[in-house]
Amino acid sequence: MSYPHGVTRSRKDPSLRRGEILRATVSQIKKQGIHPLRISDVAHELSVSPALVIYHFQNKETLIAEAFAWAVQRELDHLDHLTAGLPTALERLRTALDWYAPTGQAKGWALWIEGWAGALREPTLRKVGRELDLRWKEALTAIIQDGVDSGEFTTDDPRGAVWRITALLDGVAVQAIVHRDTQDRKQAVGWSRQIVARELGLKSTDLERG
Repeated sequence: MSYPHGVTRSRKDPSLRRGEILRATVSQIKKQGIHPLRISDVAHELSVSPALVIYHFQNKETLIAEAFAWAVQRELDHLDHLTAGLPTALERLRTALDWYAPTGQAKGWALWIEGWAGALREPTLRKVGRELDLRWKEALTAIIQDGVDSGEFTTDDPRGAVWRITALLDGVAVQAIVHRDTQDRKQAVGWSRQIVARELGLKSTDLERG
């Protein structure tokens, strides 16, 4: 097999190669979005043949869906790591919000927004996005249910509270990420805390770091 000028052939464990391709795909999505992305862009970033990318992922739709799942799963795994071992549900909730709220440290919000847009036309991406969104909701529901059981939070419907919270935070995310020049970060932080506090019988100051 011949390779274009500047492209080198290398043999790697297939799982490692897949991980590299997924990482490069996420990088390209962040640079240019989902719609204009080409398999050749991903191959060029890795200095491999486009045929190698196709060998692992068959087509662009599968590649994008799996890259999206890979990136979001890494965010969820990191959130699990951050909250593991914290002694109270309130501390776990604070940490989750600090990490994953629209004004937090998570890198995935721009990718989520790209995913939502792409899911309007791509059934595979829509299915993956729905499954990952449900996993995030399940993780947050578990934290809130623990808080209700321990008397830290007050809500008759933890699952419903999570759906309302995430729906509103998604909206704040769009404003903060897409319309960043019109959104004050400090105000967005305050709104996010108010949204959560009202659902759980808390004061917004309860969600601040001491």
